[in-house]
Formats: sequence, structure tokens, C-alpha cells
Amino acid sequence: MSDSPTSPVSTKSASSRLAVWLFLLGIAVYLLTRLIGLADFPIYFFTDEAIQTQQATDLVSRGFRDGAGVFLPTYFENGGQFNLSLSVYAQLIPTLIFGKHVWVTRGTAVLLTLVAAASLGLTFKDAFKSRTWWLAPLLLAAVPAWFLHSRTAFETTLMVSFYAAFLAFYLRYRSDHPEFLYPALIAGALAFYSYSPGQVIVVVTGLMLLAADARYHWQHRKAALKGLALIILLALPYLRFTLTEGGAQFQHLTLLNSYWVKPFSFWEKIGMYFVRYLKGLNPFYWFWPNPSLIERIWPGVTLPTWLFSTQFDLARHTMFGYGHIFWATFPFWLAGLIRCIRRFRDPAHRTLILATLAAPSGAALVDWGITRGLVFIIPATLMIALGLEMAATWLRSKWLRLSRTLIWLAVFAVLTGFSFWMMTDALTNGPTWTDNYGLDGMQYGARQVFPRAAEIAKSEADTTVYVSSTWANGSDVLLRYFADGIPNLQMGNINAWALDYRPLDDSILFVMTEDDLDFIYSCGKFTDINIEETLAYPDGSPGFYFVRLAYVPEILDILAQEREARQALITTEMLLDGRQVTVAHSALDTNEIAHAFDGDPTTLIRTLEANPLKIVLSYPEPVQLQSATLLIGGPPTRVTVAAYLAGDQVASQTQEVGQSPVTRELTLTFDEQVTVDEIQIEVLSVYDGEIAHVHLWEITLK
Repeated sequence: MSDSPTSPVSTKSASSRLAVWLFLLGIAVYLLTRLIGLADFPIYFFTDEAIQTQQATDLVSRGFRDGAGVFLPTYFENGGQFNLSLSVYAQLIPTLIFGKHVWVTRGTAVLLTLVAAASLGLTFKDAFKSRTWWLAPLLLAAVPAWFLHSRTAFETTLMVSFYAAFLAFYLRYRSDHPEFLYPALIAGALAFYSYSPGQVIVVVTGLMLLAADARYHWQHRKAALKGLALIILLALPYLRFTLTEGGAQFQHLTLLNSYWVKPFSFWEKIGMYFVRYLKGLNPFYWFWPNPSLIERIWPGVTLPTWLFSTQFDLARHTMFGYGHIFWATFPFWLAGLIRCIRRFRDPAHRTLILATLAAPSGAALVDWGITRGLVFIIPATLMIALGLEMAATWLRSKWLRLSRTLIWLAVFAVLTGFSFWMMTDALTNGPTWTDNYGLDGMQYGARQVFPRAAEIAKSEADTTVYVSSTWANGSDVLLRYFADGIPNLQMGNINAWALDYRPLDDSILFVMTEDDLDFIYSCGKFTDINIEETLAYPDGSPGFYFVRLAYVPEILDILAQEREARQALITTEMLLDGRQVTVAHSALDTNEIAHAFDGDPTTLIRTLEANPLKIVLSYPEPVQLQSATLLIGGPPTRVTVAAYLAGDQVASQTQEVGQSPVTRELTLTFDEQVTVDEIQIEVLSVYDGEIAHVHLWEITLK
């Protein structure tokens, strides 16, 4: 018997076709709101974006080896820490085909986030049996924090996308499809390798799912055992990295100033962890606009930071006035959360709760930040979808004449309209949401400064262009990204010319910030200052100055006086190993000399501008000395330790080491134990000049 046009089967088929079309349209909306004006918002192009493509370029040029010669490395170095992996490999083919362009780097990342959009839709369809499964990618498109970060090449979005795929495949596995365990584990591994906080999040999620679904895993133990073998295989790249770079994790936490590597007790660290962990579960953090309506009406109002912790987020990671998740969706999220709690025994609902609980676990190792906890958006979006579906069902129960199709088409229209409105607002008003365009703000200027500097360098072969590095992190990476291979275009700060005499004439052009300009006017070392052009910030104020200048006639006398003052040592008293010791040392700009002897490998001292760093310890009574161990940084370094007694040198040792991506210990041991009353220590940064910052973490004398 054939189906009539109004038969249930025909209606269901039409509804399914409509859902597919709405899903595809939702994906189109998602893509359009990511790709339109992609290079223009966010207004910055950050070092952490450029490094992905630059590392991919370097990998190819080295025959798919990293700087240390490792073939197909698991992780790549970024700012002294190994925190890049999959995102570099993802940029390989697009970079080889299209070259280094902002739209290529960001566009590649955008396309990969389709994994998240599609995974959410399929999870809602298969795990929650929803007829409105097309809703999920539209909801994701309308999440402000995701809108901003999915338009960047930050590796956090890659991790979140594969985490969404992991949940989608896992829930298929959990629905009596054991074969989906294997793609779930692969997706989980991809999330693990994508972003360092993802390592903790994936492991915590996996352990919770292992415990929560233990009976089910036992029922499918054949698949589970194969899955265990697959996990071991997927862990091999990480094992290789751990064996070759064993101290990298500690170094990473040290650079991030994590409390885990500081001398707190275990229970103090546990307490600190849970304080930070709870920040990530705070609904006010996720849904409260920043700045809020209250702050706009009363600009001077002080809100409690323990509740409204969005106040700590950097402007470059926030959508002005939106909240990380749009505030109007909060009731639906709450309804979805309550439903998940009530149906906790159901695997799909329980998994959303567990994913929510796992979301802050990685960020809490350091401190909360939206990029580290962005994965919270995945379970939150599905909960909002559940809440919306419940609201629509309630609405139809009150107004029976309302068409279900009409309701959902209206929801589709509202979400689509909001996504495009948010995109238009960001492209139009986003450039002036803040006027802090410098180092601690937007770090604006990479797309504007380097192409213009390269244009000048190419057109004026006799001019060397120096670009200031004071306005952005890792600006040397940005130079290589935008203008690699131009010999007369380099990074260089004007303060280097102010500290030491260097050739300076009209063949040198400086690109500097307003702070740099203020410095050259106030320091009294330069004259004939000629500003040739400026590049404006988005609000129209001057951002970058292209300047030629000359030294004042008496510059050599000024620098000689400064050099004499710089080499003078500062003398202080300090308690060392129970003895009062007189310490003379080079001037420092980071911490005090006592931090080099405090037994804490996470604290450091840094010279103000002297290379080498000199430390002289004078004891009131002679002591015994056999060795000195110094914790030094990564640059090539030469360390000298000399021991004296009554003014005569009784022992001396010198040791030099090359470049290293991590801090390392250097031990200098005398041939025999000696009696001393003075110890002289010099730490020289080998390839730097007399004026440089020298870092030292710890000194241990035995």
C-alpha cells in the first residue's frame, strides 16, 4: 500500500529532509560568519597564530625535522615551551599550496572547526534522538566566545573541535555500536595532541567515562581490549617526546608561573587547584556580559571578582558586552542542565555532565582563562539545545495551533539573524571596542606594520629598516611570517642604540611605537628626529612612527659614563646557609639576589642590562667548597666560578653549554674541596653583547 501525501511515513520523510536542509543551511551560516572579513576580525594577528604556519614552513625546509633534528616531531617549540603539535601539521598543505597569508592560516583553522559544528549536530541527532538536531551548529555559531576564537588560528579551537568529535563517536559506541570506540579514541588523541590543557581534559574525561560506563565496557570487552591496544599505539608519539624532552612539562608549567611547581604543600596545591577549577563552572563567568549593563551605567562600580571573574579576561579574548556565551541562552542552558541531572542514568545526558565537569580541569593547573577552558562550550551548547527543545515543546502544549515547523523556522531565523548581527557588530565596531592596542592589550599592527616595512626595504635597498618589538609578543616570528628573507628588514629597538654606540645615519629607518618616540625625545641622546610617516590605530590615533634620527655630538661621553655605572656592583647583606654573607652583584631588574639562593627553581633573577651577570660572595669566616650548581636558561651560556682565600685564587672552573629549549642545571666541580672566604660567579650569555638581560634561576653551593 503506497503512502499518501499526508501519511505519517511521508510526513516523517519530509521532516527528515527539512532537517537535513536546515543542518546544511546552518553549516553555511556557520561558515559565512567565520569567513566574511576573516582577516579583519579579530583585529590582531597574533604570534600564536603566525607560529603555526611558520613552524610548518620551517618543518618542510628542514626535511620534516625540527630544529633539533627530530623527524616528524611530536611537539614544536613556541616561546621556550613545547605546546604546538597537530596545529602545525594542519597548516602544512595549505601553506605549501597558497603560501603564508592571514586568510590561509585562519581559514585552515576555520575549516577544521567544522568538525565541532558537525559533531554537535550528529550528537544531538544520534545520542539524543532529536528531530531538531540541525539546531546544534547554529547554536555554536551564535556563541560569542566561539565566534571570536574560531576566527583565529589559536590551537584551542582545534582541541575543542576534536573533543566534540570524541564525544560524538563515544556516544555512538555507547549506543550498542562497539566499532565506534576506535574513531572515538583517535579523535580523543587528536584533541590530546592539539593543545596542552587538552591533555588533562581528555585524560580526565576518559577516566570518568571509564568508571561511569564500566559495566558497558566489560560487556564489550573484546572491543575495549582492542581499544586499549589502540591507546598504547596513539600514546607512542607522546612517549617518544617524554623520553627525549623529559623536563619539558616542568619547564612549561614554570613559564606559565603555575603554583604546581612552587614550594607549596600538597594540600595547599590541591586547594589552589579547586579554587581555579570552580571558576570554570561559574555561570556568571560564562553568561555575564563583560562589561555588563551595571558597569556601563556606573563605570566606577566594583563587582566581586570571585563571582564576576570575566573582569580578569584580556580584551583580545572577549566580545565587548556579549559574555562568553550569550546571556539570553542562560535559561535554556539551565533547563538543559536540570534535565541532564534528572536523567543522569542515561548515558548521553550523563556524558554531558561529565564533559562539563572535565572542562576546567586543564586550566586549573595554572589559572583560569577562556582559551584554556573553551571546551566548556561543547556540553553547554548541547544543553542549550536541549533547553530550547523543551521550551518549544512547552510552547506547543500551551498553544496547540502553533505549527512545530513554524516554531523551528522562527528559531532558525532568530539564530541566523543573531549570528550575522554579531558578525557585523564585530567587523564594524570591534576595532574600537578598546583603545588599548599595545602589548598588554590587542597587540595590533602585524598585518599593517610588516608589509609596509617590507615595501620600504624592497624599494630602498640602501635603507635598513628596524621594527620595534615592544608592542607584541614574539614579534620576530611575525617578521618571518610577513617578510622573511629581506636582509635589510630586521627587528630592532631604539633603546639598543641608546645603551651602546652603533652606526646611525640616514640609511637607518626605525619603526617605533609612541612609547619609543617618547623615549628618544626624553633620553637626551638623539637629535635631528624626522618622522617620515605614521600608521594609525583603528581609532585614528597614531600607532607606529617611521623615524630617522642621529646621535647628539657628545654621545660617546654619555655612553662611557653609563657603562661605568653599569659595571658597578651593588652590595648587600644576605643570610646564606645560616651565615651572614656580603653579596656584591650586577644590577637586577627582576627579583632580588636572594631569589638565586632560595631553593625555588621557579624564581629567577635577571640583570638590568649587564652581561655577564657577576656575583661575589664574601664570607666573614672561611668555608668549604667543592662544587657550584647553577640553574640557567636556554641561550648559549658560559659560567665561571672562582674561589679565593685571603685574596689569592685557590680554584677556578669554567664551563660552556650551547642552546637549549629548556632550563638546565650546570655543575662546576673543583678537583678537590677547597677552603674559601670569597666566591666569584660569572654567567655570560655568549652570543649577546655587553648590554643584555642575563637570567639565572638558582645557585647551589656544596
